[in-house]
Amino acid sequence: MTVEKIDELVESRVAWFKTKGHGGMTPMMMNEVEQQFIEMAQGGDGTCTQQGNIREEYYRSFPDSFFQRVCDKMGWNWR
Repeated sequence: MTVEKIDELVESRVAWFKTKGHGGMTPMMMNEVEQQFIEMAQGGDGTCTQQGNIREEYYRSFPDSFFQRVCDKMGWNWR
């Protein structure tokens, strides 16, 4: 995956989350996403919310840096 593609995907995912999935995500869903992205930013698989292996299912080829950048832009502390 190119740097340009990752840049595009980061911006797209952040825009989606900032609109709460165009209004379709509840506060509980946003909390779960935050926890999953923090875990994946740290190299994990997103299973912390007991929703399955999120990374394997939806983000198979995504580097940790993708999740780190989304977390940074969303203000989610992954460090």
